[in-house]
Amino acid sequence: AISAHALNRLVASRACLASALSESFSLVLGAMAGRSGLSEGGGFLRKTYHCFLVAVLSLLVSVVTVWYVYKLDSQAADVPYTAYDCDSNGLDLEDQMTMSSKGMAIDDTTFDCPDKIPAHWPHTSAPVKNLRLFRTTQPGWDESRISEFRKHVAAYVRGTGAKVLVGTQISCDELEDDLDWSHTISLLKELNASHVLGLAVGNELDQLASKQGTSKDCVQTMWDGYLVSKLHARMEDVRKIAGFEHLPVTTVFTAGVVWGTGETPFKDDPDCKVNTFLTQILKMEPNWVFTFNFYPYFDPTIGMDPDGKHCSTAMDKCKCFDTPMCLNILSMQQSRNAMTRLTGDPKAPMWVGEVGWSAPKADTLHTAVQKCAGFSSYKMYHDYYKNFIAWDLTIPESNGEVQESSNGYAGPEIVFWFSMRDSANFGIKEYFGLIETCDDSACKLTPARVGVAPRTELRQPPALAEVAI
Repeated sequence: AISAHALNRLVASRACLASALSESFSLVLGAMAGRSGLSEGGGFLRKTYHCFLVAVLSLLVSVVTVWYVYKLDSQAADVPYTAYDCDSNGLDLEDQMTMSSKGMAIDDTTFDCPDKIPAHWPHTSAPVKNLRLFRTTQPGWDESRISEFRKHVAAYVRGTGAKVLVGTQISCDELEDDLDWSHTISLLKELNASHVLGLAVGNELDQLASKQGTSKDCVQTMWDGYLVSKLHARMEDVRKIAGFEHLPVTTVFTAGVVWGTGETPFKDDPDCKVNTFLTQILKMEPNWVFTFNFYPYFDPTIGMDPDGKHCSTAMDKCKCFDTPMCLNILSMQQSRNAMTRLTGDPKAPMWVGEVGWSAPKADTLHTAVQKCAGFSSYKMYHDYYKNFIAWDLTIPESNGEVQESSNGYAGPEIVFWFSMRDSANFGIKEYFGLIETCDDSACKLTPARVGVAPRTELRQPPALAEVAI
């Protein structure tokens, strides 16, 4: 940021020098014409000297800053990888399906302990093969800390063979977006193409208008070209890097963009022009992937049982992945229908950016089931996670509905669990993590919390050889 500011000053000083030289030329012409313009030469010299001094100092600051950042990168190079796993507390999940196509999202809490990214899925023996990063830095981090985080992520993927869906922010602050992008480019180069799954430009921007403090001008600018132009510019930068010429790219939206859309496949109103955006971007990006976040936990349509005390019906619909009545499956079917309407391709690439559950109750839950004790219980979290682990990523066919292909709905290629650890959402506490804090050595779920008998035989922790490629 300092270097960028100094370069801006350098550009300004160049304009200053140009102005001074122009004045000099005018003075000379005046003297030749017999006017007394040269009497103003002292002021001209002072201005030229000032411009020259600003230019030299700005250039010096830029060079020193670049050298300092390079030195920090060199000092943090190649941090060693040590496998980390939380203690499963004698609680094991035996049914594990298509784990190589599942991944974990790195939450804000885990940013503070990047050396403690689990090598295996908690309560299983399955290695984590995919990670999702929403961004590459945190507010207030200096270059040293940014570089350290980057090196730890790189050490992890080299030690485990994992791939990363790398995210970069899109907001209404172009300077911050561009600064974040500079760090993203550094991470992409650090990981190299063999460990990068794709690039996600922006997350849940369909919710931008509902975020507190967001202006109408911001929303209008976002959907009237800013998002499209930034995404296109990012991909132009990426494809200049060797190995990234065909990198998949996406923008992650919530499931809300496929419900109540009217005549268009995706939501398209002044505050959320997703259909317009996708129509434009599909013409520009041959490696586009549709990505959606699915959260039955926040579904506003579910409610309490008739007794007003329980919510068994809602819980059953939320925690399953194997029948058409499951809310996750319904949203995936709806997403597939919208994608097919827009593209004509019933098997267009689709990723799931987030699924997950909160226990205890998230402070962001405001639907009718917030009164239901079982809804945000550890037992419900266990059941949801268990079913996710056992899910084979197929989308069961709807009863009596016309299918989008002769073989039913094409399932997602990659699905990410949110999240590794409990974290806050814009300062509001949520509990979606499989681990509670960076200081915890044990996983969040325990036999006592879930209400099952613990495993009695001693299970050895996974050897490092099990996670290395």
